[in-house]
Amino acid sequence: MHVPLQEQLEILLPTYNRREHLLRTLTQLTAAESPVRSCSLTVLDNASTDGSSELIEEFAAKFPTIKHIRHAKNIGGNGNIARAFELAQKPYVWVVCDDDSFRWDAWPEIENALFSNEYDILLTRKDDLKGTSNLAKIVRQLTFLPAGIYRTANITGGVLMNALNNIPNMFPHLAVVCAVLNKKGRIFLPQGEIMDKCTVAAQTGDEYSVAGYDVYPHPFVGNMFWTVGFLNSLQMIEDKKLHAYILEYVGNHGFFGYIWASFRKNYTRYHGNKLNIAFVKSGLTGWQRVKFLVARILLRIVTLFARKRS
Repeated sequence: MHVPLQEQLEILLPTYNRREHLLRTLTQLTAAESPVRSCSLTVLDNASTDGSSELIEEFAAKFPTIKHIRHAKNIGGNGNIARAFELAQKPYVWVVCDDDSFRWDAWPEIENALFSNEYDILLTRKDDLKGTSNLAKIVRQLTFLPAGIYRTANITGGVLMNALNNIPNMFPHLAVVCAVLNKKGRIFLPQGEIMDKCTVAAQTGDEYSVAGYDVYPHPFVGNMFWTVGFLNSLQMIEDKKLHAYILEYVGNHGFFGYIWASFRKNYTRYHGNKLNIAFVKSGLTGWQRVKFLVARILLRIVTLFARKRS
């Protein structure tokens, strides 16, 4: 006989100054049709100043499952994510964003997987997989924070230290993903998905790292962007062959195509990111370093030619 869902799963939600989006997310999670409305929901409030704190208090007064933790100071979006994993206590934890939107059609199969206790990660969204079950694409999908429900037993002290150390790389939760890969853990890939595309993070993902800064940000953080943070995070994978495989197949056109497309899109940040780029190179195979160098040279030529024409 299953234990109640609220004994198997808890939800944590980091937030900062997104009252309008937070209202919609909290409303969906607590709605009568929400299958997780009985689960404890802890909202980690990064000292919001836009009325978000008051909104959370309103929901907490109405729903006893909601707990509001307001930090005395803004510890950064990624610091808040790391804090969420630190606080997890139930067998599984789902860390969601304050701008998420849900659809619950596929929830029954995810809930069955939860109660099977067989999996270390359960996917909730699959749009990055493009119909495949390729492990590299799964790891890329898990960069989206709520795309995974995680077994809390895997969040050891060492994993938390890796998460804290990976805050500048934008993806503290990839410390948990890499820990699962290192132990050859099991990942549940559902037939459906329960997450809609987020409304804000997809548009402002790179800026999330510096949201709320009231001083000049550390250069390692200020020039960070998605691709560099992701590549740096993958260096927590112990198996070098697995690491190289994920790098080679994470994009749709191999490692060279992945670097070319993503760095061209973010060339300004890439050009001012020499410290991070050096760390990226340290984790590549010899052949991948060649591809990386060729992509950089071609990007430089294309950029200079475009500037001359303009």
